[in-house]
Amino acid sequence: MNDLNNIPTNKENLDKYEVDNIYHSWGYQSQNSPMRVVGAKGLRFTTEDGRERLDFSSCFVSHNIGHQDQRVIDAICRQAQKLTSFAPSFSTEPRAVLGKILEEVTPGDLSYSFISLGGTEANEAAIKIAQQYTGKRKILGRYRSYHGGTGASMSVSCGDPRSWAVVSGKTEVVPVPQPYVYRWPFSDNPTEVAEQCIKCTEQIIQFEGGDEQIAAIIFEPITGANGIIVPPDEYFPRLRELCDKYGILMIADEVMTGFGRTGKWFAMDHWNTVPDIMSMAKGITSGYVPMGNTITTKKIGKYFQEQMFSHGATYAGHALGCAAAAEVIKIYQTDNLIENSAVMGEYLLEKSKELMEKHPVIGDVRGKGLFVGLELVKNRTTKEPLIPLDAKIRKGMNPKLELAKRLGELGMMAMAANPSNVVALAPALIATKADIDEGISIMDEALKSIDHYAEQN
Repeated sequence: MNDLNNIPTNKENLDKYEVDNIYHSWGYQSQNSPMRVVGAKGLRFTTEDGRERLDFSSCFVSHNIGHQDQRVIDAICRQAQKLTSFAPSFSTEPRAVLGKILEEVTPGDLSYSFISLGGTEANEAAIKIAQQYTGKRKILGRYRSYHGGTGASMSVSCGDPRSWAVVSGKTEVVPVPQPYVYRWPFSDNPTEVAEQCIKCTEQIIQFEGGDEQIAAIIFEPITGANGIIVPPDEYFPRLRELCDKYGILMIADEVMTGFGRTGKWFAMDHWNTVPDIMSMAKGITSGYVPMGNTITTKKIGKYFQEQMFSHGATYAGHALGCAAAAEVIKIYQTDNLIENSAVMGEYLLEKSKELMEKHPVIGDVRGKGLFVGLELVKNRTTKEPLIPLDAKIRKGMNPKLELAKRLGELGMMAMAANPSNVVALAPALIATKADIDEGISIMDEALKSIDHYAEQN
């Protein structure tokens, strides 16, 4: 064994370690090291070559308050000096305080939290809670969804090609459609799309055993990596009625959309609809410390005072994470970041629509708050997608990867290589008009590299 205190850290060796020792997420393993980041501040990050770049994705929709906010760093350091972590069967002050804060900011009577280490863990807990509370096993999952990389979470990620290689967890999943207006085959009227989707979902519920068999439906209020799909306004109130009719719990996966991303504290607030269970991560700590959370209504929480809660984890309610989360959530309020997301989100949407006027490869623009998507097509009339559904899992370059590469050359990171045909624009909630103008200008230039793929109508 080598002396572990003297591992070489020059560039050549670091590159070698990345290739020889590290699995990289969601892709074929490369023979080259990825770009190395050495620092970050606000909306900017610096790479090893000394170049400062624009983060227009909030590190894949997680760093909502921007990078390296000193207030959060100080909160983590203060907690580390007192207590870094302890067994979850004991209480700590950060966990207790965070539980109360989460009750304050979430809608309705959501109040009982299970605090974990990330979004997929939050969804695993949500599924277990729903099945234990209802005594039923089936979970409805919507096509074009992604809920995490672990067993049950991946198994309810219906229609995401990344799930094809995965052996499902112990969850019986029933796929249902979601109201994707741009690609709904029977109508382009949002109200009709919502109604048709609800009718289809109800029929599937009946086929699958209704209130005797189905525990819950899990959904992203605004679908993230699979398309920034914004539902018609009628959809969620009608889905709430349908779930109540059949005794089905609503699980809102707000891992990406929570904590101001869409211009509200949580995306479900746009439709005044309260789920029974909500999962969250990413923005809960703004990515400073890994953390997820699953919050339920009081009714569900009190049920487990008399029944066994059959779930747990060594790092549940980790003290450092809870301290970071409490500080970050206070910053959303004190810095008016929810309001800024709403205002700057309207500006981002407006500027993104201007891109559509200039680039034939853009077929649709949609979003809420600082969560805007550009859908890429070969043909605007036929809406033929720019890349096939399975392009993400096939080896080789495709137009979206070309766009991501060009953005990198121009000095910006956006969610351009996610599975769908949509490029997601999601700057931190501290973004100004000047930041958005810069990001849009870079995207404008980058899109020129793939415009030739679009057929002229």
